[in-house]
Amino acid sequence: MKPNQSTNKVLFYLGLSLPLLALVMMSWLVHQTTMQFRESFYWVTHTYKIFNVLEQTESHLVDAEVGRRGYLLTGRADYLTPYDNALSLIRSDIQQLKTLTDGLSQRTHIAELQNLVAEQLSLDPERIAASKTNSPDARAIELTEQGKDTLDKIGRVLFRMREEEGYWLNMRQQRTEDNAIASEVASVVLIGAVAVALLFIVIIRLRLERLQRVVTICAWTGLVKYEGQWIRMDEYLQRRFGLSVSHGLSKEASAKIVAGVKESNRPGSERPPD
Repeated sequence: MKPNQSTNKVLFYLGLSLPLLALVMMSWLVHQTTMQFRESFYWVTHTYKIFNVLEQTESHLVDAEVGRRGYLLTGRADYLTPYDNALSLIRSDIQQLKTLTDGLSQRTHIAELQNLVAEQLSLDPERIAASKTNSPDARAIELTEQGKDTLDKIGRVLFRMREEEGYWLNMRQQRTEDNAIASEVASVVLIGAVAVALLFIVIIRLRLERLQRVVTICAWTGLVKYEGQWIRMDEYLQRRFGLSVSHGLSKEASAKIVAGVKESNRPGSERPPD
């Protein structure tokens, strides 16, 4: 059975609605992709900002340790100025790290860093007085070893902080890549939907062209010429459009039949022989 008018309407509305739906979905997809790109760019910038602060902190820690060691070796007050400046910068760096980082692990690392700075980089006058009994060479060696040990401990903390931020950066980048792949797949699906919609439109267009063809009807018998055959109108409608045809009687035809019956039953009228 050939598709009827209802099927044509369904195809028409499908062909009309699918491009509109695809347009809405593609607009939403572009919006989501833009938001994901902005989020990815923010986190990459944020992570490298943390890396920069960690590098600054390490540099300031070296300056503080050098100033502390110089003061302990020589007792000269001019070493205290760079030492105090470095400690002030370290406190500022730690405050920035608290603001930039989140999570229990990073908070623990920052607390450990603060404890190391307070324990290893402070100046103890009593210890300075006691160390004066040692020879300058022995004190230099001792302070050098202490400074190296201090910087190694602090360096390990900073390394763990870098490692954790790098891990989260890789995770976010992987998630962004996965979202980008999903967006590409969705774009392909939407393009396919548009292609299907265009196919529906082409099919409807072809059917409309077929409907616009001239139908030949016999002027004498009323038969319809279809595929080289002369067939009745009801058969044509059934074969061409899949329509189920029923028969009835018009008012004009019924009035003519009734009039004929009355005329045949009127006295004096000729009746057919028995």
